Amino acid sequence: MIKNVKPPTTFWLVAIFAIVWNLIEIYFSSVELDFLQANSTVEEFERIQSLPFWYGIVFLIALFSEMLGSFTLFMRKKIAVNFFGIALVTLICIELYWLLVFDIKKQSIVFSIIIPLLVILVAGFLYVYSKKAKNKGWLK
Repeated sequence: MIKNVKPPTTFWLVAIFAIVWNLIEIYFSSVELDFLQANSTVEEFERIQSLPFWYGIVFLIALFSEMLGSFTLFMRKKIAVNFFGIALVTLICIELYWLLVFDIKKQSIVFSIIIPLLVILVAGFLYVYSKKAKNKGWLK
């Protein structure tokens, strides 16, 4: 196994992208509820607010594990792969629940389909990329 190999510039671009992506994700998570409240009927919004307790816990695990994965990727630590793996699994669970249980396409196609799919794709990319970086010896 190759040890302590200097990563290419693209590695640093991906690591910085991961951090910026997570900051954007946190921002969108904070405004999403306000947007849905303003653009939903009272009944629809009450349904959205009635998300199960486990959803909130899994959502927080996904958010923090992806953020930790981003920071540890930037610091070139192997544990980034584990954090991104946890984030991918938890994000798939919560985004599929969001896509399949809640029908908010009437309010916003962006919040109902595009963002959930984009979040899953980016989480998958970060997981695969971190595994590749670990295998190439870019992570210590």
